[in-house]
Amino acid sequence: MDVSVPTLFFVIILISFTLACSIAVVAWRHSRELLIWAWALGVNALAYVLFALRGQVSDLWSVVGANVAIASTLALFRAGIACSQGGRLNWRRVYWPIPFVAISFYALLDNLPARVSVGCLIFAWQSSDSFLALIRRRGQTQGMGQYILMVGFGLIALVFLTRIAAALSGHMHLISILTTNGVQIATFFIAIISLALFGTGLTLMAHERAMHELAESRALLRQQNAMLQQYSTELGIANLRLGELSLTDSLTGLGNRRRFDEGLQAESVHARRTGKPLALLIADVDYFKHYNDCYGHLGGDDCLLQVAQVLQGQSKRAADLVARYGGEEFSVIASGTHREGALQLGEALCRAVAELALPHVQSPHGRVTISIGAAVLMPGDELEPRTLIRLADVALYRAKSEGRNRVCLA
Repeated sequence: MDVSVPTLFFVIILISFTLACSIAVVAWRHSRELLIWAWALGVNALAYVLFALRGQVSDLWSVVGANVAIASTLALFRAGIACSQGGRLNWRRVYWPIPFVAISFYALLDNLPARVSVGCLIFAWQSSDSFLALIRRRGQTQGMGQYILMVGFGLIALVFLTRIAAALSGHMHLISILTTNGVQIATFFIAIISLALFGTGLTLMAHERAMHELAESRALLRQQNAMLQQYSTELGIANLRLGELSLTDSLTGLGNRRRFDEGLQAESVHARRTGKPLALLIADVDYFKHYNDCYGHLGGDDCLLQVAQVLQGQSKRAADLVARYGGEEFSVIASGTHREGALQLGEALCRAVAELALPHVQSPHGRVTISIGAAVLMPGDELEPRTLIRLADVALYRAKSEGRNRVCLA
C-alpha cells in the first residue's frame, strides 16, 4: 500500500483539529488544563497545515512558522501537565524553546541538516521534559491516563532523536519535508499514534482527576456529616441537660418550683381523666429562720439538703414528685393516694426528718423537724391545682399552730 507524506499530513491535521475542538467543548469553563491541551492540539494542526503548504508559501511561514508552532504545541502540553498536577509552572523553562526555535530556524534557513538537528534536539528535549514531569509526579497523580501520556511523549522524543541521527549520518535525504521515504512515513505514523495516545491520555487523566476529587469531596462530606451528627447528639444532650437544670433546684437536686407547677397541672388532668385521687403535701422546716441565725447560712443549706434527701427517700413510688416549693418549703405530689394514704405518708415524712436528729437549739423539740399540710383531690371533685395548693397551705398553717412537727389534712 502506497502512503504519501501529504496524506499523512492530512490525517494528522484532521485528528489534531477534531481532538482540539472536542476537548475544548468538553473543557469549556470546567477544566483549565484540558483547555490548554486543546490549544496545543489546535496549534499542532496549524503546524502541519504550514508543513503541507511547503513550496506554496514562503519558507518564513512553512519552515520557521511551522516549527515555531511545533515548539508551541509541546510547550502548551507541558503547561497543561503542570496545571493538571497542581504544581507551579516555570514559564521561562517551558516557553523559552519558542523564541529560540524562531531565531535559530530563521538563521539556519539555508542550512537544512543543521536546522533539522537543532529543531529535533529542542523538540526531543521538550518531549522528554513532559515525560519526566509525568514520571516525577506519578505517585501524586491518580489513574492510568498519565501512563498513556508517558508512552506518547516517549515515542515523540524517540522520533525526534531518530531524525537527528538520520540527518547527521546522511541516511535521510531531507530535500523536502514532503519527500516520501521510510523514515518520513514511520515518523508521521508515530505522530498519528502519539496523537491518539494524547487524546486518550489527556481525557482519561482529566476524568480520573475529577473522579478522585469527587471521591475526596464525598469522603469529606461523609466526615462533615459524621461531625454534624456528633454535634447534633452533643447539642441534644446539652439541651436535655439544660432542660433538666431549668427544672432542678441547684441546692437540693429536687425539682424546682417550675417542675412542681408543671407536675401538679399534669397530675390534676390525669386524676380527673382516670378518676383516681391526687394528694399534695407541703412541708415546712420548723423554725428555719432561727436555725439560719444560729448555724449560719451554710449550715442552713446543709440542713435543707439533708431534709430533701429524706423526703426523696421516703417517697418510694416512681410516680411521686418531690420538689422544693420555695425557701425552706418542700412539696410532694402523690398520685393515686387517698386521704388515709396522704396522712400516713405525711407522718412518715415527719418521723424520718425527726430521726435525722439534726441539732436545733432554737427549737422546742431540740432537733430539726417539719410541719406538713396535706390536701387530696378526690374523684368527682372539680378542684383546680391552685385550690389544691391553697387547701394544703391552710392545713400547713394549722399544723404549725398546733405545735409543729406534725401533719394536718385538709
